[in-house]
Amino acid sequence: MYHWGDYIRFLWHQGIRSRDKIQQRTTIFWCGSDILNLKKCSIYLFPFFRKARNICENEVEKLELAKYGITAEIYPMCFEVFDEIKESYKHSDFPNVYLCCHSGYKEEYGVNYIEGLASVIPEVIFHIYGMYGISNNQNVIYHGVVTNELFNEEIKNYQAGLRLNDFDGFSEVLAKSILMGQWPISRISYPYIDYAKDTISLINLLKDLKNKKRPNTEGREYWYKQLKRNFL
Repeated sequence: MYHWGDYIRFLWHQGIRSRDKIQQRTTIFWCGSDILNLKKCSIYLFPFFRKARNICENEVEKLELAKYGITAEIYPMCFEVFDEIKESYKHSDFPNVYLCCHSGYKEEYGVNYIEGLASVIPEVIFHIYGMYGISNNQNVIYHGVVTNELFNEEIKNYQAGLRLNDFDGFSEVLAKSILMGQWPISRISYPYIDYAKDTISLINLLKDLKNKKRPNTEGREYWYKQLKRNFL
């Protein structure tokens, strides 16, 4: 629900019908920044949104939707073929973490933040996908835009996915990381995923990655079952 085109399609959609009777309401799946766009949205649309079945991916999104009188269910999703994502975790004394960012969103996705933090944790190597750049820090590597296949292959060798958005849906960075048995870190709290509520906790979590000798098997099993149930 990112722009007026989406709003118009929503208003035209009549739900699933059988013999001219509506069997299921229209469902809205809120992804993240589309919720923030509601502050620019016409208040006359809110009653229509409230009548739909609304789904979001975490408590942060649910609370924001509630400000507009929209009640949402929480169903984190992964649109990757996650049956193909196997546990592949390998310990490293020099942990590799990865994050994704599109050009023009360095602040929102935490790239500038990492650039300022990297020198404090020289033993951690940061891999940034989705944009090009050159860092003054030797432990920050920009990979640019790569195919999904290459991305999946490369991150198998890393130890954690990193998601630093303060407002976000359930990122596929986190989903892939936990399904690979890694130790992902997020600004938003999720079960079996390390929660970095501030800079100190983030630094401590990153430094502790070298102590993660085994894969996050419990987390992987939890999220595999959760995502499979939600997707079906």
